[in-house]
Amino acid sequence: MDLLTHLFLPVTIAYVLRPDLFPSPWYLFVTAFAVFPDVDKLLGMQGALHSVITLGLLGGGLVLLERWYRGEMTYGTLFTVLLFSHLVLDFLDGGPVSVLYPFLDLGVGLRYPAELVLGEQLTQTGIQNPAPTVTVGTPSRSRTSYALLNGYGVLSGLVFLVVYFSDAVPGVRSVRESDSQ
Repeated sequence: MDLLTHLFLPVTIAYVLRPDLFPSPWYLFVTAFAVFPDVDKLLGMQGALHSVITLGLLGGGLVLLERWYRGEMTYGTLFTVLLFSHLVLDFLDGGPVSVLYPFLDLGVGLRYPAELVLGEQLTQTGIQNPAPTVTVGTPSRSRTSYALLNGYGVLSGLVFLVVYFSDAVPGVRSVRESDSQ
């Protein structure tokens, strides 16, 4: 999965569901939590931050820290959801995501092998391999490259910009407006 999709898709969903969590544009820096798991690649420890164990401890620590410091669990929970969104997106993108690393060096992911097979006639047209398949394998530990953007990332960014700046467009209802208006 590319960097832009990891940044914009989760924060767009969070912003649509809870715009009150983003009272100023500065709060958008929380999107860094959505890409934080990929720091393991930069450090040469691929898989260390793509683990439910590691992110669970990190997210739990963030929630407890906010609870202790502010008496709330709002942003610690948001940070944790953004961290785990990374694993979900990588899983849906085929992975393999090593969810139990370092205890198990196997990863899981989904593949979508469905194809529309076109025949000579309309009656010979059909769908081949319609169901997604779960793949299990050893995640790549190479440091050769990292996808910065693709079409899905650009689209995710554009959708975010439309949603976030919709209140600046006359006649368009913003997600910040209440349902009672």
